[in-house]
Amino acid sequence: MNGRRQAIILAAGQGKRLRPLTDETPKTLLDVGGIAILEHILRALEANDYERAVVVTGFGNEQVEAHCRSHDSLDVEFVHNDQFASTNNIYSFWLAKEYATEGFTLVNSDTIFPTNSLGELQEMGSGLLVDTEKELDDEEMQVAFDADTITDISKEIDGDGEYIGVSKFTAEDATKLFEHIEAFVDRGDVNDWYEAAFDRLFDETAVGFVPVAGPWAEIDTSEDLEAARRQWG
Repeated sequence: MNGRRQAIILAAGQGKRLRPLTDETPKTLLDVGGIAILEHILRALEANDYERAVVVTGFGNEQVEAHCRSHDSLDVEFVHNDQFASTNNIYSFWLAKEYATEGFTLVNSDTIFPTNSLGELQEMGSGLLVDTEKELDDEEMQVAFDADTITDISKEIDGDGEYIGVSKFTAEDATKLFEHIEAFVDRGDVNDWYEAAFDRLFDETAVGFVPVAGPWAEIDTSEDLEAARRQWG
């Protein structure tokens, strides 16, 4: 199944910075605008005719699985990261490698984004959704680009925009990307961000970007959650 029809959702984390709200509830199931963050994502996938969602679970996996099973129009598969408490998202991503060979769209499960921007990304080759307007600081995952191609991604660069946590890769680029991810895992670097592997890929192949058109949110803190609830309230 190609990247225009298949999504990988990374939903293993607890969201410790949102405690006590996440003491018993995974961050992706917190309510924003009357529905869970994860529900925003699943509805965006359905609106763009995705056929399968591969959800990597960890903390509260049974809750996440129960929520996803309410979506009959999506074929939902689950991969469980039983080491979610001691690894970062590069390891969760690596666990979904068997689903990545024909291409995929990757979504961080704490991100709400415009449905139409996902549609634009879906129509291109490999690319990232990027906020090119936001004032950046050291907290953001920044990207630098040359014309329409991304050259670097890191929290430690002086970038041109912020990667919002949604990306898409063709089958060819997915193969190259997972070679880099596997190298990280083989070295034991399982606490890195997956964007470190993205950065290696950008040295080898042209990966574009779509400027996000409309409100979006990455929800890490109580302040993020309050702002999202005001936006989607």
